[in-house]
Amino acid sequence: MRNHMKGNREQIYEFVKLHSSVNANHGISTNEIAEALGMQRTNVSTALGELLREGRVKKSSSRPVLYSLTEAFADEEGAFRELVGYDGSLKYAVQLARAALLYPHRGLNVLLIGREGSGRKYMAEVMHKAAVQQGLVAEQAPFVMCDCMDFGADDAATIAELFGDGVQGGMLAEAATGILFLHKVQFLSVNVRRKLLRCFVEAEDARELPMIFLSCDDKALDVISLLEDHVLAEIRLPSLTERPLPERRKLLEHFLVAEACRTKRTITLESEVLTCLMLFPCEKEILTLKTQIRKACMNAYLRDYMDHGGELHLYISDFDPSVRKGFLNYRADKEAVDALVKPQMRYFYQEGGVTVLAPEMPPAEETQVSEPQIRTDEPSPVLLFVFYGQGVARALSDTIEEQLHRGNVYAVDIPYEQKDEQTYELLRQKLLAIDRGAGVLAVYDQKVLQQMLYTISCETGTQLRAVALPVTRFGMEWSKGAAIADGVDRVYRMAAESLGALWHSPKKVIVTLCTTSEGVALQMKQYLIQHKACTDAEVIALSLSDRNLLREKLLELMQGAVILCIIGTYDPDILAIPFLSAADVLAVPVERLPELLRTQRMEKAEVDFDEMFRCLGDHLEYVDIGRLKEALMELAEQIEGKYPMSLDTKTGLVMHIACAVNRIAGRGVSIENPHREEIVQKYHGVYRDLRKYVAPVERKFHMIFSDDEMANIISILMQIQE
Repeated sequence: MRNHMKGNREQIYEFVKLHSSVNANHGISTNEIAEALGMQRTNVSTALGELLREGRVKKSSSRPVLYSLTEAFADEEGAFRELVGYDGSLKYAVQLARAALLYPHRGLNVLLIGREGSGRKYMAEVMHKAAVQQGLVAEQAPFVMCDCMDFGADDAATIAELFGDGVQGGMLAEAATGILFLHKVQFLSVNVRRKLLRCFVEAEDARELPMIFLSCDDKALDVISLLEDHVLAEIRLPSLTERPLPERRKLLEHFLVAEACRTKRTITLESEVLTCLMLFPCEKEILTLKTQIRKACMNAYLRDYMDHGGELHLYISDFDPSVRKGFLNYRADKEAVDALVKPQMRYFYQEGGVTVLAPEMPPAEETQVSEPQIRTDEPSPVLLFVFYGQGVARALSDTIEEQLHRGNVYAVDIPYEQKDEQTYELLRQKLLAIDRGAGVLAVYDQKVLQQMLYTISCETGTQLRAVALPVTRFGMEWSKGAAIADGVDRVYRMAAESLGALWHSPKKVIVTLCTTSEGVALQMKQYLIQHKACTDAEVIALSLSDRNLLREKLLELMQGAVILCIIGTYDPDILAIPFLSAADVLAVPVERLPELLRTQRMEKAEVDFDEMFRCLGDHLEYVDIGRLKEALMELAEQIEGKYPMSLDTKTGLVMHIACAVNRIAGRGVSIENPHREEIVQKYHGVYRDLRKYVAPVERKFHMIFSDDEMANIISILMQIQE
């Protein structure tokens, strides 16, 4: 049947495109086109001549003459290139989609089949974009999209909304010149689905319907069976587990770069986190992947909100626990993952793409080891060897116990053929059984065990530290090397290099701490960087508002770094990490800061508040630092008159309030305290007094301290550790 909407030339051009989409390397003859379209050969020849002159098709020099698209028009994957895997796992789906769009007489209706979150909706949007690009529908033509879950139980209302009620035309009429996409048709009732099929049959010859895309869950077999006789273009989208790992990495890059553009920050993470993202099970396919990335970025953004323009560092604790267990699949996909994710590397995602860098390792530092004293009056830590292979861990623990008789050394031997899920449960039970309340030092040989042990620690609350001692792996490497080496010196060098890499000096970290991570913590970080006090260590500002989350963050840092000290308003007394007060740091001459940070020991000195406010003035952009100093020193005296406090507390309190005033006065932003209500209720008298004391500051700077901010101030004053 001749297409009344288009001339012969456009109909023939569409047919050549359709042929090229499935036979890219082979043209089509005039006779084949005429026979397929039911046209006279002379008319086809004339139209092809016009297309040749326009440069849209080319002809071969062979006989018979074959016609195909020119290079300029052949690359019409266009919009489909937006799909990750368009030339991989989605290649066949893209071919079917292109064929359905290009088919004469307004194309074919399409049924998109896949699991929830597999990208059916996005595929429909890309197909619409491709249809516009190729001139199959006008740019202004409607693309009407409807989620069938939104329809109620009233079939009559649903039918009226879809097909019209005699007064209103319905969605079919609304999309008449464009495309209608009905998402999740399995949620339509049987009556509505039958009405839709009758509509397909009745309108098949008249061509009165718009192009219709349907999507259906791959488990709704009865619905698929009902539709497939009437919807000829059936496109199945693979699940995430059916797609190759390189495509999953591209999806992760796409989502991370998108969040970097959204937040206008560089997003960074370590290779261990990326490995978990590559392997964790996604209940809702690509949607789960996207959701986890966004949630983690949200957590990081909240944590680093005040670090304008700084990096958003994603830690494994920023993700749901399900992501952490991705490492359980590592051994099964080790070769493929290692080819895509470089170990011990840091990944940076920004608008321009992805950068991979090796973390800098500071030079080794001499340490002195003193003879330990045996403690018998309190619970003590225990030692656990965890090795793959038969009897390796047991031999070590038995040897140590025979020599020392301490009764604090345990072992777990893991068969190589044992599944990771079984290993995880075995380790969990062992840790719970041997922990005496003071923690466990685990010595392991394979990287996958590190992540298992860390996750078990988070899950059970066991204080656990892990040290790598990959004896078996080294032995296997040296054995392979010895088999092909031409002399013992080559094997010796290999062994020396392996051990050298094992005992490199870890990264050093200084943690600055306050109730929000934005007040004293951020100012102390900037102070240390400004005075070059810690050139060999990274300074990280963290929040003390949630002690459990803080502990988890510190444990995570300790997996790959040594925390030299914590600097804050008061000592959180956590994980035996040395503490320096903000007052100690500000009181010492700047040239002696490196010594203080290294030893955590120095004579106590008075804080120079003039110097402190001068330093604050370099960073507080919304307030006059002179007026602020005058107001806050008066406020501190008032508070100290009623609630005596140490110099450390006073210094931290003044710095915190200064930062809060600047933030609220300049941007109107208050930092939420998750324990606000219980703090205000428990310390109601303190709250009432502080409200009275801060009123002059509020009037002077035209701002108001929220109850969250008051809870933060009370936390510092009363040294509350939640």
